[in-house]
Amino acid sequence: MKKATKAAALILAMAMAVSTLTACGGEKDAAPDAANTEAAGAEADASEENAAEDTDAAADTDAAAEDAAADAAGGEAAAGEEEAGAEAAGAVTTKTEGVLTFGTNAEFPPFEFVAGTGVIDQYDGIDMAIAKQIAEDNGMTAAIENMEFDSLLVALQNGQIDAAIAAMTVTEDRKEAVDFSVPYYTATQVMIVKEDSDIAAAADMADKKICVVQGYTGEICVNDMGYSYEAFKKGTEAVLELVNGKCDVVVIDSATAQKYVDDNEGLKIVEDASAFESEEYAVAVQKGNTALLDMINKAIEAKLADGTISDLGVQYTEAVTAE
Repeated sequence: MKKATKAAALILAMAMAVSTLTACGGEKDAAPDAANTEAAGAEADASEENAAEDTDAAADTDAAAEDAAADAAGGEAAAGEEEAGAEAAGAVTTKTEGVLTFGTNAEFPPFEFVAGTGVIDQYDGIDMAIAKQIAEDNGMTAAIENMEFDSLLVALQNGQIDAAIAAMTVTEDRKEAVDFSVPYYTATQVMIVKEDSDIAAAADMADKKICVVQGYTGEICVNDMGYSYEAFKKGTEAVLELVNGKCDVVVIDSATAQKYVDDNEGLKIVEDASAFESEEYAVAVQKGNTALLDMINKAIEAKLADGTISDLGVQYTEAVTAE
């Protein structure tokens, strides 16, 4: 029994030793596994952090791109505003770069007429001299388009010319179609009659044959009075009718009337301030062309102030009278 007991005890001790070794071996294996698990977790955390950092970096990149786009848009907007501001401030543009093209009707001395040698090509007169100086004062060359008077506003609206200068009277009707500069000349309508005429006032024209120049202020005045009349394209044609006894009176601007009376014997001028109000001549530009209008206004105002336009009036009136 004792030997069996000792053997059993020995077997039990050996089993416990094996069990202990197994347990120790298991603990040693578990530790590396735990470490590996912890490392894996750390790597996972690091991956998540890196992913977050990548996301943040991507977000920062997108934000930067958006900021850049916004800056670019802002720059474009600013450029647009500057361009709009420049347009508002108004750089003067003309149909031909460096050339200021005026329309006129060169049949109205002393304001505009055709000469052998004029101030602008073959065109001469008060208006032509003013046109030339306006252009030159602004570093441009003046050019002239000669046409029928009643075609001027249409040509201006169509962009055929940049401005119209033709002893053009400022009227409310015309102001609806174009913009006018400051006036540079004040005139009035008068009647040219033969020296033995019984016409002493506008009312005396009621039963007379009247001649006017088509589109001129004289036509407007006679029409407003309700009188019948015949319109000619040139002042010389209307006056020739009078000289030849084919009409009784010509209604025309005072400065031009004086030239025709001086050139033709047997004619005189009859005035009627109660019937014919004074009128103002101005340069016409396309409606809304404020840049060009401002440029022309400054030039005219300067020449009115220094007496240039007054001197031109005397110079050309005397010149055409002496011819």
